[in-house]
Amino acid sequence: MPSGTTITKDQSEILKLIEKKKEISQKDISEATKFDQVKVAKVILELSENGLVDSIEKTERQVILTKEGQNYVEKGLPEKQVFSILKKEKDRILLEDFKENSGLDPQLINIAIGWLRRKNWAEFTKEGKKSYIKAKELTKDIDEDVILKVSKNEIAEKFGQSSIEDSIKNLKKRGILEVIETRSRIAKLTSEGLELLKKGIKVQAKMETTLTPKMIITRSWKKKSFKPYDPTEDVPVTYFGRKHPVIEVIKELREIFLEMGFKEIRGPIIESEFWNFDALFQPQDHPARELADTFKIAKPSKAKLPAKELVDVVAKTHENGWKTKSTGWGYKWQMSNAEKLCLRTHTTATTCRHLSKAYKEWTPPEKVFCIDRVYRNEAIDYTHLAEFMQFEGIIVDEKVTLRHLMGNLKTFYGKMGFKKIRLIPSFYPYTEPSMSTLIYVEKFNSWIEMGGSGIFRPEVTLPFGVKEKVIAWGQGLDRLVMLKLDLDDIREVYSTNIDRLRKTPVIF
Repeated sequence: MPSGTTITKDQSEILKLIEKKKEISQKDISEATKFDQVKVAKVILELSENGLVDSIEKTERQVILTKEGQNYVEKGLPEKQVFSILKKEKDRILLEDFKENSGLDPQLINIAIGWLRRKNWAEFTKEGKKSYIKAKELTKDIDEDVILKVSKNEIAEKFGQSSIEDSIKNLKKRGILEVIETRSRIAKLTSEGLELLKKGIKVQAKMETTLTPKMIITRSWKKKSFKPYDPTEDVPVTYFGRKHPVIEVIKELREIFLEMGFKEIRGPIIESEFWNFDALFQPQDHPARELADTFKIAKPSKAKLPAKELVDVVAKTHENGWKTKSTGWGYKWQMSNAEKLCLRTHTTATTCRHLSKAYKEWTPPEKVFCIDRVYRNEAIDYTHLAEFMQFEGIIVDEKVTLRHLMGNLKTFYGKMGFKKIRLIPSFYPYTEPSMSTLIYVEKFNSWIEMGGSGIFRPEVTLPFGVKEKVIAWGQGLDRLVMLKLDLDDIREVYSTNIDRLRKTPVIF
């Protein structure tokens, strides 16, 4: 900064203070000038940018005694206390006798024994099961010197010799000392700053930073000086409150379903295997029902099942197909298996509960959706989670066909922003026919499977008294969120990392 350049009054005051102190922390500047620390930091930054001040981060260490350490200042370290008694004995002494007769705390003696060995202050011998101890020569002990110096506040940020450093580390591990590190920014003048002060400072008039309505009305702005704005200068980052990305996706899905005329349903997280598996025509020996895939509930051990009439019909459907024109699975259905409890593995269990209320609480046509948590007993890695979100929608109507399902799928995924959608034949246990939905992702230049769909089998719907067709589709929420946020690891979907969440772009 050339001579004759003007600076603000605040800058001048802080420059003169730094000149007087040679080096000074921003905290001390704040105390001396009565400026708040934010203002001091701002002025120091301005002076640094003008080359007048250097701002350096400095770490200071303070060593203090713990409560245990303060006790040892008066009585000596455990090993010193034990040695002082041992040296009075001419011959070795039975360790057990020493513990009983020394008058010291047995715990203190146990602590001391290890350090007597390490410092070679005592000789330990063993005969059979008996242990003996005898005092040796007392060598110079830097640990006690360090404790005394710390108690007198003679050891501060610079510890000096490496032996003192090692002693402090050991005493810290023993819980005798505590080392407190504090970081601060130290300001000192540059050669340009010193030169400016020698030649004299011109303090400019107060510069305004805000053009107020009053200034405009009274025209007083004409007589004032305004601080110039630098449009290239970085501004402080402001973090505003926002919803988690998963909540944002759920909100978008809910709005899409509601726009399409659906209503939302909810169900319990803890389900009976009847609703989770049996009602969906999954046989009781199906691999998905094993512990490898399902979280079982230990207590309570039994669920309350729905009306006996419904349970009997589901049982017959499994055994021989009942009135569904199916042969069923051909095994003896067990109520004890259906009564078991588990964590819901899919939201279709909630859909089944709703279907069972047909002609009691609602009458077709019906359009409902569910967005909720489900659980699978899987090893957690970058593609699998044990707990995740799932969504699905169903339409119950005697006139719906596979063509209606395809149209709804294209509308649904189109509203989510996917322009290219492909439907291909697939297989799912409780729908026939079934389809998989693929969407084209430009970034990958490929098709990605998003979810499944189909028409519920009569073995699922007829036991509930639903003779109408039921078209359904659904998928896990995680894949959708990963695509939206460009994530590679599914574990990041539900991340609580505040820094990452703050930097996540708004995508809706």
